[in-house]
Amino acid sequence: MTRARDDLLARIRGEIDDRLWELRPAVAEYQRLLQEARSAGLELADPGSPARRAARRRAAPPAPRAPRDAVASAIVAALEHGSHTSGELVVVTAMSPATVRQSLRRLCDAGTVRKGRREGSPVYVLASTSR
Repeated sequence: MTRARDDLLARIRGEIDDRLWELRPAVAEYQRLLQEARSAGLELADPGSPARRAARRRAAPPAPRAPRDAVASAIVAALEHGSHTSGELVVVTAMSPATVRQSLRRLCDAGTVRKGRREGSPVYVLASTSR
């Protein structure tokens, strides 16, 4: 066990060293640009400073979210082709497991979808179908 751990750490260390060697020219260029900016009288903030990180967070647009009815529509469209497990619906709709589960719960509560079983696994089917 110790030998395997040591080999893994040595491999990771080698990969890090290789990557650092590749990045040396970029770091040198960055330092040269910082020096030129300082000599020109520009005051630059450290990119890792808390103020800089907060500015990046404020500038980042929020991740796009599908409207709730779009999620439900995608699930209903998938279920029109037959029963699916929640995991299958995650793959088919390309949505997060939490989003699919939450939407399935709402659809079941609304009576649009009902929960059943297929080979011992829980599946979801449209309430209007008898599959």
